[in-house]
Amino acid sequence: MASATGLRRELWAADFAADTYAVKYHGEFGRHPEAFLRLLSLLNDPANEQRLLDAEMHGLPALCGVVRFIEADPILGALISRDATAVRARQTIGVAVKLKMAKLGWRGTGRKGVVKGARHFAKAEHFARNETALVDASSRALAALDAVAAIGSDDEREETARMLMAALADSRRAEGRPF
Repeated sequence: MASATGLRRELWAADFAADTYAVKYHGEFGRHPEAFLRLLSLLNDPANEQRLLDAEMHGLPALCGVVRFIEADPILGALISRDATAVRARQTIGVAVKLKMAKLGWRGTGRKGVVKGARHFAKAEHFARNETALVDASSRALAALDAVAAIGSDDEREETARMLMAALADSRRAEGRPF
């Protein structure tokens, strides 16, 4: 699924392997593949994507938006609440959130904030909008619209515009987002 930033939003195991920092943490979930799949599913849920963004927009670390779902999940919750290896699992979840936020067009700030209401997480990174990605995506979107405007007759362009707007409204409604 593409976002307003023009980036692919889904987070996959391949994204861990492709990131030089994240690859160091991939082994943690390599030993717990079901937990990893559950985490990816949770982070890729459109409602949870919005929760990540909402948390940052309210001055909280993105993790605050989904931490209750992570801790309540029976498999993820067990993984992060166990013995000494739970620290690495929590760090891996933080890395997954960082990768996901990058997919959503945000970048890490290096600042940490308190994860309120969490039992197993104390602090997590804050993120800021990646304005460069937004500008680049806007330029690409406008160029695409210009190209579409040059195709076909006036009636065809008008019908295409109606269809595109209806599709956009449908997809935002399906994601629970306003249009």
